[in-house]
Amino acid sequence: MALSRQELVGRAKELAPVFAQRALRTEENRAPLDASVRDMIDAGVLAALTPKVYGGHECSIDTMSEIVRIFSAACPSTGWVSAFYMGAAWRAAIFPEQAQREFFAGKPYILCAGQAAPLREVKRVPGGYRITGQTPWSSGSVHAEWITFMGALVEPGGAPTPLAFMVPRGETEMLDTWFVAGMRGTGSNDMRVDNVFVPEYRTASMALALTGDTPGQAIHANPMYRLPFIPFLMCEVVPVLVGALRGAADALLLRTRERQGTISGIKAATKQAPQMRLARALACADAAETLLDAYLERYLSRRADRNELLERSGMKLKAAFITDLCRNGVNDIARGIGGDGFRDASPLQRYFRDINMLAVHAFLDIDNAAETYGRLTLGLPIEDPLI
Repeated sequence: MALSRQELVGRAKELAPVFAQRALRTEENRAPLDASVRDMIDAGVLAALTPKVYGGHECSIDTMSEIVRIFSAACPSTGWVSAFYMGAAWRAAIFPEQAQREFFAGKPYILCAGQAAPLREVKRVPGGYRITGQTPWSSGSVHAEWITFMGALVEPGGAPTPLAFMVPRGETEMLDTWFVAGMRGTGSNDMRVDNVFVPEYRTASMALALTGDTPGQAIHANPMYRLPFIPFLMCEVVPVLVGALRGAADALLLRTRERQGTISGIKAATKQAPQMRLARALACADAAETLLDAYLERYLSRRADRNELLERSGMKLKAAFITDLCRNGVNDIARGIGGDGFRDASPLQRYFRDINMLAVHAFLDIDNAAETYGRLTLGLPIEDPLI
C-alpha cells in the first residue's frame, strides 16, 4: 500500500532518535548497521520515490529530501546512504523498461551503490558490453545488491560515449578501502569488475540522462522521472549537509545549556560569546533549510527551457553554495565547543568532520561549480562534463 508524504516523514522522525543513538557504532562499523538498513526497509521509506507501477509510493523528490534531512540530523552517514538508496529508484528510470522491471522484481526498493569515476575499459560485444576497472567512493556498498558503474565507450573514429552500467553485486568485488576522517559510516568502498558482461538493456546513455531524455524515463507519465540527472543528485546529497548542520546547531544548543567552566564555574549559557555563537548557528541552519527549499521548488517546477546548460550549471552552483554555507556554519560552531566537544562520544565533532569532508566532494565543491558557471556566463568553453 502506498504511503503519503506525511506518513513517511512521520516514520522517519520516529527512526531519527534510534539512528542518533547508533551514530558512534555506525562510524566504528564503517558502514550503516544492519539494523538501521532493516529499519529503513521496514518503515517503507526506501520506496519513497519508487513508481507506483513497481509497488512504490511515488512521492515527490522533496519528500525524499525531507527524510534525508531528518536522518542526517541524527547521523550524517546513515542519512547519506539513505539518500542513495531512496534515490536509486529515481535513477533506475534512466535505464530501459526491461531493466527497471528486473530491478524492482520482488520488492519496491533498490539497495544500489554507485560512483561517478569512469571505468578503465569498456568494450562493445554482441548483446551488450564488457567492462573492467576499479572505482572508488561507492557509498552504500556494504549492503548494496546492485552497483552502478560509469564508463566511456571509445570506438575508432568516434567521440567517447558516456554510459552507465547496472551490475548485480555478485558480479563485482568490494575492496575494503574506506578509512577516512569523515563520513566514516557510509561504507564507501572501492568496487572492481573484471571483464564483466553487461547486457544492452542494463546500459543507459549518460548524455541523455543529463537532460532527462532517456527512453526509460519517457515511459513514466509523472514528469518527476524526466528531470535532468545532476540537479537530481543534488536533491539527494545537499539535504545531508543541511540536516547535519541542523543536528550540529541542536547539539550546540544542548552543550551550551549544560557547559560550565571547570575553573570559573561560570555557565556558558550566561556568557555573551556562547549566546552569539548559538544564535549564529541556529540562523545558519534556518538559512540553509530555506535555500534548500528554494532549490527544490525551482527544480521541481522546471520549465522546458531549464534543460539548458547554463540553467543546469546554475543549479549545481546553488547546491555548492548551500554546501559552502553549511561548512562555514559548522566551522563557526566548532570554534566554540571546547575540548570535550572533540571526544568521540560528542556528536559535534562528528558533524564537523562529516560536513567538511562532504564540502570537498567533486560535485559539491564551490570553486569548481563557480568556475564553470562563470565561464558559461561569459560565453567561454567549459571542461566539466557532469552538468
